[in-house]
Amino acid sequence: MTDQTLESRIKQLEDRAELQELVAVYGHRIDDRDIDGIADLYTGDAVFDSTDGPISGRGPVLDYYRRQLDRYGMTYHYPHSHTIEFTGPDTATGVVSAHAELAIGPTPFVVALRYLDSYRREEGRWKFVSRRALQLYAAPLSELPDVLSGRLRKRWPGTEPLEADIPETLPTWKAYESSRA
Repeated sequence: MTDQTLESRIKQLEDRAELQELVAVYGHRIDDRDIDGIADLYTGDAVFDSTDGPISGRGPVLDYYRRQLDRYGMTYHYPHSHTIEFTGPDTATGVVSAHAELAIGPTPFVVALRYLDSYRREEGRWKFVSRRALQLYAAPLSELPDVLSGRLRKRWPGTEPLEADIPETLPTWKAYESSRA
């Protein structure tokens, strides 16, 4: 047993459940094109880091979402695993493994993601302070059987294939690979 009281342990379980709900609601609001609802999930000083690099401030982050969502037809975001580390009574970090299915024109796409999140409780609710989306792969569904075998797994329309963000760049991956040599 730790030195935590029963009350503080229950509070942490409630906070963990609220953070998991935040991540689930994020996917629903993206897929439903609920821009006001997405805004409500972020702090005013939010940062989102993805394909366009880091974007700071709730307004610019929402502009990014609008631009991206304008490119897509139907989308379906679904989180898988979610780990959370509390860094203070009102702050935490998390790692979310997720997938997204989307349509770009007539082409169905699939994306595997790992979000690196920072959270802060504001006005009694947990919100995203930052989200960094790392791509394991992004490809037309028809290319999925071939895409997993190489490093050029980011295959967005209109661009040359790019190396995936992870896992090859991770220190643990690199150490494992060097131990095999």
